[in-house]
Amino acid sequence: MARVVLDASAVVRIIEGAEAAAPFQEAVLKADLVLAPELMLTEVANALWRLLRAGQLEADGLQRRLTRAVELVDVIEPDRHLQAEALALACHLDHPVYDCLYLALARREAAVLVTADQRLQQLAARVLP
Repeated sequence: MARVVLDASAVVRIIEGAEAAAPFQEAVLKADLVLAPELMLTEVANALWRLLRAGQLEADGLQRRLTRAVELVDVIEPDRHLQAEALALACHLDHPVYDCLYLALARREAAVLVTADQRLQQLAARVLP
């Protein structure tokens, strides 16, 4: 697996140590290059905040987990480089632009999308080679 685009749902599972994280972790380890749109970091930070509020994580480990999320990725692509294509995909697929940033990056880089989001995975099967 040469290139992967890692989305926030997969990253959160990896950094929270979920049992379901194994296939995502394996994809990252096997990849030659791991990419993500800049938005991924914001989505992960928000997910960590939600997990803290739900009492599922302790506050003292949040920054460490966010740092771990950054370390999983080789290249963080600025969202502004993906927005035009993401908007076109969102209109075509009738799906939110923020998810389409991942699809746009995967298309541009001929990469596999690694996600825990089943709906996004189904859309990826439609638009990625």
